Amino acid sequence: MKRFAATLLALGLTAALGAPALAADEMTEVYRQIYLESVSLKDKYNAVKNLVALDDRSSAPILSEALQELLLAQNGYKDATERTLFGQTLRLLAEALGRLKYADSAPLLWTAAEEVPDPLAQAEAIIALGRMRALDYSERIALKLRNLNMGPTSDTDSGEKLAFACIVALDKFKDPQGFSPVFFASDGWYSLRVRKEAERVLPGLTADPTDPVIEIVTNEATGRKLKALQLEFGSSAPAQRKVAAATLAYSLGHLRADPNKPAEAKAYAELRKYSIRSLVVLRPQNADAVDSALRSYSGGYDVEEQLLALQLLGIIPGDEPAKALDLILRRLNEDVKNGVTDELKTRLGEAAVNAASVSKNPLLRPVLVMIANNQKWSGRIINAATTALKAYAP
Repeated sequence: MKRFAATLLALGLTAALGAPALAADEMTEVYRQIYLESVSLKDKYNAVKNLVALDDRSSAPILSEALQELLLAQNGYKDATERTLFGQTLRLLAEALGRLKYADSAPLLWTAAEEVPDPLAQAEAIIALGRMRALDYSERIALKLRNLNMGPTSDTDSGEKLAFACIVALDKFKDPQGFSPVFFASDGWYSLRVRKEAERVLPGLTADPTDPVIEIVTNEATGRKLKALQLEFGSSAPAQRKVAAATLAYSLGHLRADPNKPAEAKAYAELRKYSIRSLVVLRPQNADAVDSALRSYSGGYDVEEQLLALQLLGIIPGDEPAKALDLILRRLNEDVKNGVTDELKTRLGEAAVNAASVSKNPLLRPVLVMIANNQKWSGRIINAATTALKAYAP
């Protein structure tokens, strides 16, 4: 303590006598000596504060050295006051090392995140790892958040602090393996603050979340499937990857739906309709969604789903969707010809003719001719079929 006071007195005299100011690296070395020679934790804390205040990257190795010394000595700080000061000192060090992006300190920061009992100090160490983009720790932080998501911790406040820190760090990493744990944190057991932070970072967490989205769409409840698909559609993933996710969600929307459970049936219908709308925008170049579209047309939850399915069949290129549209149009035309008609058949007929017009597949020309010459259709649909045929003119 005497040496600490003497050093500070010398510094004060230097300034008072107008001597040239010490260079930053000289000041760093001064505070390093003060820290190493300090006996009490309070003196160490003051030395760290002064080092951090320099805001000089040349001090980072000294701060890392101080962190290592502090971690080795932590079991010697027993009473509550010392433990509190220990946590404050460690938080100062972790924040500064993260801000200075001193990657060499990453192993020490992870040790702090795992072994220090102060949750705020643990959280600051995790955030520091994110700020310096210590990617070697991305998987470990993702796993820590995944474990926290499993249920409220015995001390919920501590658990929330750690979860928040993990979310912040994973946002900095921009690593796809952080997507799932942050996704589940967004509707987990946490307070609104933590859930909102997870919601905030999710869209920008990774450019291509397709792999974790597909896992969520495959295994999770309907609400989570839809939320994951929405994040996929809004991401920067390649179009064909988005098509794959939407096609899978569409298929599962039929396979997993239970018509005997009304709430579930409605939720799956919303998933299917969102999938169709996504596919219409993305314009898939394969026929993978044709079977699902046929199921939506023949047994959709409502007319909206049926109409969307017809629209999708019109924009998918190739003979398979054209054959599906041809079958639908022939059956509708036969019903109308036999006097079996109503408002629904009229709406579906018009939508199917419009889809055939968009398709422009030659396979659909004969059925359009049949509709254009079936006087039992309304004038609007006959005109629509006639107009559609112009696209097929040689």
